[in-house]
Amino acid sequence: MLLEFLRPGENFAGLCHATRLMEDLQLSSCECLGLVAMIESLYGRVFGWEAELRTLGDLLAYLANEGVEIPV
Repeated sequence: MLLEFLRPGENFAGLCHATRLMEDLQLSSCECLGLVAMIESLYGRVFGWEAELRTLGDLLAYLANEGVEIPV
């Protein structure tokens, strides 16, 4: 999972689609930018990121809509 690269050693086993990115995971703005950079680098394309993504489910749904499936 990409989050493990942001925070090595942290346990992400309890994540679900309702997990809130900022509140539950306490992702900083820098970590969010890192996540975006990793996703874009991994898939070799730039996304618009026009949707407001509050939860892990929002992020996965946005990427799926863009044709990208990321295993949780």
